Amino acid sequence: MGSISQASLDGTVLERDHILQEIFDHVEDYAGEYNKVDYSALKNEVLKPVIAEEFNPETQIRGFLRTFQHTLAYKAAFSKIQSSELKDQIHDFIEGKGAKDVIGDKEFHLGSHKSPPVVHHFSLLEELKKLVVNSLELKAAIKDDAAGTKVVECYSEVPFANWGATVANIPKYTFLPTTVEGVQNIVHFALSNNYRVRCAGYRHSWSSVFSQDNEVFISFVNLHTVTTLPDPMSLIPGDYDPAKVSELKTIELKEETVPDVKRLCRVGVAVTNEEFRRWAVAGKAWSLPADVILVEVTIGGVNGPICHGAGISHKTLSDYVRKIEYVDCNGKFQAVDDPYLIKAAAGAFGLLGVVTHITFELDAMSYAVMKPVKEDVGLGIPPLEKEDIPVALRSKWYNSPDASQKIAKAVEDFERRAANDYYSEWFWFTYQKKIWTNTFNTTPDPTGAVTYPDAANVFLQWVQGWLGGVVTSIPFFNGLPGYWQAQLIATMGMAALPPTLGESKTPTYKTLLPDALHFRRGVQNMRVRDIELQIPLPPRKDDPSKPDFSIVQRAWWDVINLVYQDAGTKDDPSSAMRLALEMRLMGGSNVLMAPQKGNDLGTLSVEILTLPDAVADDEWNAFAQKVIDLWMSYGGNVRPHWAKEWERFTFKGRDARTYLKEVAYKDQILEFKSALEQIGHQHGWTLDQLKRRYSNELWDKLVFE
Repeated sequence: MGSISQASLDGTVLERDHILQEIFDHVEDYAGEYNKVDYSALKNEVLKPVIAEEFNPETQIRGFLRTFQHTLAYKAAFSKIQSSELKDQIHDFIEGKGAKDVIGDKEFHLGSHKSPPVVHHFSLLEELKKLVVNSLELKAAIKDDAAGTKVVECYSEVPFANWGATVANIPKYTFLPTTVEGVQNIVHFALSNNYRVRCAGYRHSWSSVFSQDNEVFISFVNLHTVTTLPDPMSLIPGDYDPAKVSELKTIELKEETVPDVKRLCRVGVAVTNEEFRRWAVAGKAWSLPADVILVEVTIGGVNGPICHGAGISHKTLSDYVRKIEYVDCNGKFQAVDDPYLIKAAAGAFGLLGVVTHITFELDAMSYAVMKPVKEDVGLGIPPLEKEDIPVALRSKWYNSPDASQKIAKAVEDFERRAANDYYSEWFWFTYQKKIWTNTFNTTPDPTGAVTYPDAANVFLQWVQGWLGGVVTSIPFFNGLPGYWQAQLIATMGMAALPPTLGESKTPTYKTLLPDALHFRRGVQNMRVRDIELQIPLPPRKDDPSKPDFSIVQRAWWDVINLVYQDAGTKDDPSSAMRLALEMRLMGGSNVLMAPQKGNDLGTLSVEILTLPDAVADDEWNAFAQKVIDLWMSYGGNVRPHWAKEWERFTFKGRDARTYLKEVAYKDQILEFKSALEQIGHQHGWTLDQLKRRYSNELWDKLVFE
């Protein structure tokens, strides 16, 4: 575990500056075992400036690059970057060039990027040689077009792993269709051979929503892109051109539902968030009102789990769906746009069929006025009681005569943001004395708008995400005490978040709403573990028409205090949550299977994230269960985010699947199945047919049993 201070793991040891100093003083104890690490760079370019409060994001990220550039893991990861231009840019940055100088006038010009042969997570190249078109079982290749001139790309028995490395299986066939015709032909093949069919995009769900062994899997992202890190998509230039893309990647504006205010838009499920962002930014006319931060996800993948959105005035992304087009269990191309039935079809987890296109109702383009701040952890989201702030996080104001006034003012500011801001999100990186607050409002006025993040910051963000993925795979890093890991990752994470000119700055950025919603690029380059619950906001006692935000403060500080209570001792330290606590506020939902349904006053969407090594160290599951127990104790119908981790845990003493089926979603499941039956009656199929064609073991248990 390395050299750990003789003090107990209490408020002294787990104070941010103490951890930094401890790493500085003892990290070279590892030099004998890990001699490829540049300890001088780590101490003098990463740790020393942070300890001295001379915070500079370029210095931090460059220092981390120099620290690890000679390790085998770094060299292997660097070699996988396919663009020689990007490699040169990273090299020039390491050598001391600023991000703006590295990018230059041409910004990103990685047009020469070539996708190498398909590579699997575990480098199982041999598996990918088994082309289905050569299989006797198929007899004839499955066509991807009506003319029969194009064959669906397909592979046999390719091992599947999700992005979070929590699900693994071997589908019998993996298909990559590009047309509705191709999807129909795949379903006809599955029907003839009694295979189940499940789909995925970037595989960013942690739960068992995917295909199973010996079944049919449809991937809407090519296998190189989806199984290889880093993903350079956010760095590759070029506007999205719907005229040059496949049928499942089209973006088509339809009629306005409210003149100049709302407009329908038909989007292929294989369109990525980055492609949709570029389309929206280029047009400067229409935008989704809410979305996830990630750009490396598909529209179908974002919509499927229902849960995504931010800002108390917004429902889930699925609530803005007005039409679902899908291939049913008989291979027929169907559509659902009935105002009631769409509440089931818009969030059906793939059980309705293979969704090919989603029609959203967009908002007229607006501009976000972003004022991100890094503020004192005790004041950004104040605790219910001042004493709830752990000793390690107490700043000078804590013992000042006006401390109570400071907290009262902070509560007022927090509640104003929570109740009124268009978008609201907060991050606390483990052991840090500051949180990152990102709430903003919008305006139709474009005056003074800028591109955000600019090219230099996109480069920094991408490198930071890529480097985070590299660092967390290095044996040296995974051999460090968990609280050292958390501090180093926090240092790197806070470095890439705005304000990027220094923690004392309070910049304002006016930018197009899609850019503000996707304020981080390259996030998927670093794998994490993630648990997120949706907590209903209860009514205030003095005014039941308004939400009581004290439950937000409680949920936030319960986790922070648990981090310190679970720290262990110097002989047996524990740091389960090695990345961040994050939360956003959002509205309720009309979608039948949404965790937010029924939350009329709003929803607290709160999550804990950690590094894979915390799971390997056997610390994550026990800590996560304690967090779930705390959040479930508040009352109301608390439910997990469908796409995050939840299956391995218990909810109020019952296994997760049983609790969701018999308690949390008891009435919703019945209504959902009834709505599906109505759709099936109209389209010529039954629930039993759905189960046999599109379900899996998880949905068998939750929905069909």
